[in-house]
Amino acid sequence: MTLDAYRDDWNELDPDHEALDEERLLERVREESDAFERKIRRRDLLETLAAAFVVLAFGYEAATSTTWLARLGALIVIGSSVFVVWWLRRARKAGPARSMDLTVGDRLRAERERVDIQIHLLENVLWWYVGPLAVGTVLFTLGLEAGTAATAVTLSVIAAGCAFVWRLNMRAVRRALRPRRNELTRLLRDLQEEA
Repeated sequence: MTLDAYRDDWNELDPDHEALDEERLLERVREESDAFERKIRRRDLLETLAAAFVVLAFGYEAATSTTWLARLGALIVIGSSVFVVWWLRRARKAGPARSMDLTVGDRLRAERERVDIQIHLLENVLWWYVGPLAVGTVLFTLGLEAGTAATAVTLSVIAAGCAFVWRLNMRAVRRALRPRRNELTRLLRDLQEEA
């Protein structure tokens, strides 16, 4: 949405007001920023809950497994799950501090930087999320079922799951994050042209 579109939206809400001033624009940007933050926190909470379940399930398997390969795979999955939670939290905390004292331009730049961090995070999901969990799961599977027909099926399911997670993240970048970044860039450009 461009700066003019924000003004048009505001003028529809308040026809007596001639133009959307910086304070109202800043409030709108804050609201969208807060919604973005809530979405990231919700994602991170779901990942944390999933990691807790994985740690419990694979912790039991690591403790009771009869083969060293299955035990190693379970430990890699546990370590990867903990790492994922830490990495997501780190990415959420990265970037400029969220301050209420920022100008509209500074707030837009800070928000764009936060979006850039999330884009980078999701575009590299193969290396910090999918890959380590896949390696651990494959080792765990081979330790339990090496050489059986079920092994081939399980490995196919793991590969399909990895591809699904990767595609889901690329879709989020393409459909949500890149358009948001472009919108913030347009607003910044419009603000600079107006100044």
